[in-house]
Amino acid sequence: MRPFLTVYGHTNLDYILSLERFPERNTSVNVEEKRLYFGGTAANVATISASLGTPTALCSYVGDDLPPGFRALMEGKGVDLRDLVVVEGEATPTVWIVSDRAHDQIAYVYQGPMGRMDALPLRTGAALESEWVHVMTGRPDYYLRLMALCKEEGKKVAFDPAQELHHVWDAERFQSALSKADVLFCNENELRTALRYTHGKSAEDLLARVGMVVNTMGSRGSVIFVPGERIEVPAVPPSKVADTTGAGDAFRAGFIAGLFRRAKLRDCAVYGAAASSFVIEEKGSLTNVPSWSDVRERAAAHL
Repeated sequence: MRPFLTVYGHTNLDYILSLERFPERNTSVNVEEKRLYFGGTAANVATISASLGTPTALCSYVGDDLPPGFRALMEGKGVDLRDLVVVEGEATPTVWIVSDRAHDQIAYVYQGPMGRMDALPLRTGAALESEWVHVMTGRPDYYLRLMALCKEEGKKVAFDPAQELHHVWDAERFQSALSKADVLFCNENELRTALRYTHGKSAEDLLARVGMVVNTMGSRGSVIFVPGERIEVPAVPPSKVADTTGAGDAFRAGFIAGLFRRAKLRDCAVYGAAASSFVIEEKGSLTNVPSWSDVRERAAAHL
């Protein structure tokens, strides 16, 4: 089956280390708990999207140490991995998140081959078959080439640089990418940076450059901005909150599942909120991946 969606971005190994306290410099401390989770912006969106019944492909660069279980998880949910590139001799992008009992955190990020995407040739096999291409974290110059090609080929492009907007992108490259996109996904902090890069005062100002802005606001829901309309959608409550990691990625997967089914924009956001509510009920972004029937049932009361 041809993919409806191709997602570009990180496939990560996330190590969560728990300490009583952070050590002084040049000393040591015991690690009380160590857990490995599968994650990464693109792997999260692609895996959840495929689980929701959206034909989805993933383009990401990983090392030859990618655990077989991670690949099996994605394939088991139906992700097309033809453009998951294993770079021999490299290690898979890895994040070590260290937290203490006071809930302070330090994160150590290893980019692996994703850090040098700019030097690699474009992978477009699945993208050029897709209706939507979703551009997430990675190297700006690679993505500017990709987005230009996708627009030439008539693809719809979602631009979603996440936290890298603040420190990997700059104003010039961001403005160039925005002109090649059909929709911008961002949270509140990212929206502020987007406005600083474009000298705008509100999300509506971005609509002079992009056709739609989807702004997620955590427990306060989301807002969709399109020319002449502002659509506010509340969050869908989870049964419990264990870990909000990956909640935004799940929202995007649910939103795109709505687009795949030609739903109204407000309903797409409700599906996104419902998908997000499942992910935050367990630790790890891909621990509690819902099905489409799960999302549709939980969303029903909010449509």
